[in-house]
Amino acid sequence: MNQKEIFDSLVRNAFDFLERAVTEFESFPKYSVIHFCAAVEMILKARLMREHWSLIVSKPEQANYARFVSGDFISVTMDEARARLRDIARVEIPNEAFDSFRTIAKHRNKMVHFFHCDVDSEGKAKQQIVSEQCRSWFYLYRQLDRWGAHFSDFNSDIARAEILMKSHRKYLSAKYKALKPELEKVKKGGNTPKKCSVCSYKSAVPEAIDEVISPVACLVCDHSEIQVEIDCPHCLRSISIAGEGHSRCRHCGKKINPEHLVAALSDPSAMYRSYKDGGEDCDPANCGECCGYHTVVMRKGMYFCTNCFSTSDNVEQCQWCNESSTGSMNDTYLSGCEHCEGKAGWEADD
Repeated sequence: MNQKEIFDSLVRNAFDFLERAVTEFESFPKYSVIHFCAAVEMILKARLMREHWSLIVSKPEQANYARFVSGDFISVTMDEARARLRDIARVEIPNEAFDSFRTIAKHRNKMVHFFHCDVDSEGKAKQQIVSEQCRSWFYLYRQLDRWGAHFSDFNSDIARAEILMKSHRKYLSAKYKALKPELEKVKKGGNTPKKCSVCSYKSAVPEAIDEVISPVACLVCDHSEIQVEIDCPHCLRSISIAGEGHSRCRHCGKKINPEHLVAALSDPSAMYRSYKDGGEDCDPANCGECCGYHTVVMRKGMYFCTNCFSTSDNVEQCQWCNESSTGSMNDTYLSGCEHCEGKAGWEADD
């Protein structure tokens, strides 16, 4: 087998495990957790393999291609895969996504190496498993969309998995029905629940920052995110962007990037007034959390990143290049910020 054949086999195996996790959940919830975790790990390893096959070997310096092809090697852990994707492939997996993957992995480890006393019972344990799997698929689906060029041969498998996961959410219907009185009470109080991006129930209770940005917490699946309501820049229909500024319009299917959100959310007059009152800048700022360039806009005295959806109370200027950022700009005159090399770098270039 060549590397392409191994990659394809790995990805097909991942989707096979994912399908088993969903279809066997009712009868074998324990194996559902094990299979789902295996699917997530295989997708991460497959993306890492796109950089180089040796990167999915636990000790790359000892990698042997003949042993790799035969499957005779120890592969990376989930944490190692993330670190190598970040440090070598320069592919970042957001913290909230990886936290979701690790939760699944912890339950898998408990079952494989010890036991999970509640997993075969009805009720809350099963609801929790479905919530965690739906949340992990939400993030994994988003990563696969970003890695589209690497997984384009598997678009039909990804679409099938999305359909399967939608059917999987039916196990949360009992919890949603039980929560309806509480959700009605919330609605009567003027805080209408929104549709949750993970479980699809209108059970995400908002806490508005302003008229378009709302942190929400779902009472059904416990997922928390920030939702932004804008008009799609492509088809002009109203949409909700959840979690971070990389999504697709549910109407036209076109991508919504941070640049689109900057254009939709920027209030030049407010930023200029802030600048006149002693603020650092009247242009979009950079993000100290995700290192996004000009992804931060000002919203009613708060700074909001359209890339990672983080918020901050203030921005500071780099002491060398004068770029504004939500991160600390202390000691940046010499070393620079994320977007410059400072005085030391400038002198080194000379």
